[in-house]
Amino acid sequence: MTRTHKSKGCGAFSGRFAALLGCLAFTGGLEAQNYDNPSLGEQPVVVHPQDYKPLGIRAGGFMLHPGVQLAAEFNDNVFYTSEDELDDTVWHFRPYITAQSNWSRHAFNLRLAADVARHQDWDYRDYEDYFLLMQGRVDVRSRSYLTYSVDFMQLHEGLNNRAAKQGREPTIYDLYGGSLGYDHMFNRLSVGVLLNLRTLDYENTVDFDGTVIDNQDRNRDEWDATLRMGYQFQTDKQAFLSFAMHDVAYDQPLDRNDIGRDSDGWSANAGLAFNITGKLNGDVYATYHDRSYADPGLPGISGWGLGAGLQWMPTKLTSVGFRVASDIQPTTSQYSSGYLRRLYSVRVNHELLRGLQISGQVSYSDSDYELTADAPADSREQDELWQAGIGLTWFVNRWMFLSASYTHDRLTSNVPGDEYEVNRIWLTLSLER
Repeated sequence: MTRTHKSKGCGAFSGRFAALLGCLAFTGGLEAQNYDNPSLGEQPVVVHPQDYKPLGIRAGGFMLHPGVQLAAEFNDNVFYTSEDELDDTVWHFRPYITAQSNWSRHAFNLRLAADVARHQDWDYRDYEDYFLLMQGRVDVRSRSYLTYSVDFMQLHEGLNNRAAKQGREPTIYDLYGGSLGYDHMFNRLSVGVLLNLRTLDYENTVDFDGTVIDNQDRNRDEWDATLRMGYQFQTDKQAFLSFAMHDVAYDQPLDRNDIGRDSDGWSANAGLAFNITGKLNGDVYATYHDRSYADPGLPGISGWGLGAGLQWMPTKLTSVGFRVASDIQPTTSQYSSGYLRRLYSVRVNHELLRGLQISGQVSYSDSDYELTADAPADSREQDELWQAGIGLTWFVNRWMFLSASYTHDRLTSNVPGDEYEVNRIWLTLSLER
């Protein structure tokens, strides 16, 4: 959801920084979702080599990039169990189209995508995900701009999601969202406000024993309001502060365990955004989260964390991305109010040949659950997830590329018998105009 600003010099840096903070304010509610790789809403690859960039189709003031992916995924533990693993092959059909404006002022981008997945053996695990994102910018004045976005997604939860009870078939849910922001730059000082709204609507599903899992108590509305300020003390460096208020209101006053899960809270970030000789750019910051709940039996959640979004180009052929993030996520557990999740990830891309790229990634996430006073000893308290993968992409020409990748996931938990290890192999054919 990166927003760009086309002004020059100091203003350009401030605009990119304000856009970055807007992204940080919005992504927290989505980061806990474990989408397949590449994920539904993202571009298929990070960067095309210059000689292999799709040319697109010019349509008035827009450039259109339609495409499709045909993928085969082999999963050696499709039910994410600690023992008696069962494997399966999943076939994916992923059409998408992106429209990007090429106006001299203002901007508007649209992306439509889908992921239709069919399991070869366990067909009751089939799903269809849909994704729509609209985002834009209105250049009000030379140093002021308005940003907006509208999202709609129909998604699913996999059996690797331990924060809520999963059934025989995937849990389907709709996510509606939108944001509205305004940024202004006073010479070296930039000030921005951002409002985010989200609605999540879950469908019921059936457990493996045939009983219905009622997910209506998970339906909720979320909003965040963020104030952010930055001071550019050097041409390529900016110190920033941001403060956000959060509110979560559930449709039902009590959940399946007669617990009221409405909550409110705040978070604050302070850090530095920078660009060093074009080789290293991004931001690093400290963050603090605080969340309280309507039910007096649910303890509040608070804690410090670190954040970073860094992009390093050690050579013209190699890029390294480093990311650190934290957020507070909900749960349906009877003995927990929620969990503080911290994520650390590194991704490396290297151009072996002009049309051949290799990539590798490693990530670690720690989910720390806040337990109630009456929680039994075996309640879920901490989950740790390690993920690692390597991939190879061959760009045949501007409109076609082939890729193969391998990923390994390992979950450890204090809950007996709840850990798992999963190996997945992907083979993908991508076509894009």
